[in-house]
Amino acid sequence: MQFTLAATITTTMTILGVTLIAAALVIPAVVARLLTNSFVRMLVISVVVGAFSGFLGVYLSYYLNISSGASVVLVGAALFVVVFTFSELRGCSASRSFSRGSLALAGPSCGAE
Repeated sequence: MQFTLAATITTTMTILGVTLIAAALVIPAVVARLLTNSFVRMLVISVVVGAFSGFLGVYLSYYLNISSGASVVLVGAALFVVVFTFSELRGCSASRSFSRGSLALAGPSCGAE
């Protein structure tokens, strides 16, 4: 797992840049965390979100003639904004879920399995 992460970071540094790599690694995990509390589902969702962001970002960069790294991260960021807004409308934000010293990030109505 660590070797795969190191290889991914090394090979994408020339394409994305250091800051964009950090965003490309963090955004799918944050989106998945907003959607579920199950660790296994979080792993699957983050892989799907990352692959979707990568594919759509590169696709858009090809047809719009823009930077591929930035477009991948912008697609992921747009997806994050949509999911975050949806979770706020449902009342599932992390700040509302912390109650009376609880360590749980989300309540039972916010995607807990």
